Amino acid sequence: MSQSIRRFWKEVSVVPVDVPQGYEVCLDGRSFRLPGGNRLILGTLALAEAVAEEWRSIPPGSAFQTTSLPLTQMAGTQIERVAPDRAQIIGQLMAYGESDLLCYRATGSLGREQDALFDPVLQRFAARHGIMPEVTRSLLPLTVAPELQEVCRRALERFDDSALTCAAIGAPATGSLILAIGLAEGWMQAKEANDMASVEERHQMAQWGEDDALLQEIERTGIDIDHALHFLALSQEKAPNGA
Repeated sequence: MSQSIRRFWKEVSVVPVDVPQGYEVCLDGRSFRLPGGNRLILGTLALAEAVAEEWRSIPPGSAFQTTSLPLTQMAGTQIERVAPDRAQIIGQLMAYGESDLLCYRATGSLGREQDALFDPVLQRFAARHGIMPEVTRSLLPLTVAPELQEVCRRALERFDDSALTCAAIGAPATGSLILAIGLAEGWMQAKEANDMASVEERHQMAQWGEDDALLQEIERTGIDIDHALHFLALSQEKAPNGA
């Protein structure tokens, strides 16, 4: 969903719909179609209004990339990729558990930094899910315990589509299935996750000086995580009457 579009509409509206139940974002009263042909129907009014505001903020007549509409992109991912094929998305996420960032540690000062950051998170994961992931400093890959695989799979299967979409952004952004689960379950904060995802880069810059490319990469990761958590919060926000 990264095509270039020129603003051709005058008004953006949010319309309640019954099938599927939710709120549709419309341009000049007409349905907007996602690349797969689906209508842009969101599950909560809060998310629909936030998506509509992305479209309203585009100057009249200007061209733009859909990458500048992060909530719209995530909504499209949920509607056209996650909801129709949850099993495939879960399978892709499980692959991040085979080389989870939190389980592979360096030696020396970097390893000590990783220990200080990663160990408390693994302890929180264990307290919540009943199993402590194994850690290695070897170059050889770990064999993930079947019990840990099952715990992670069950956690992903319990997620609704919006939480699974959040995890599908969090895992590649951080290189960690455990962090992705923590973000979607609400016990991991965005800055905390980005600090762990970037610990090696920040350690490198502390020794050799700042690198603009690394700083930009860290910033992009933080933005991706922030957007994913914002999307999840809006997706789970209830209307004032509790509906």
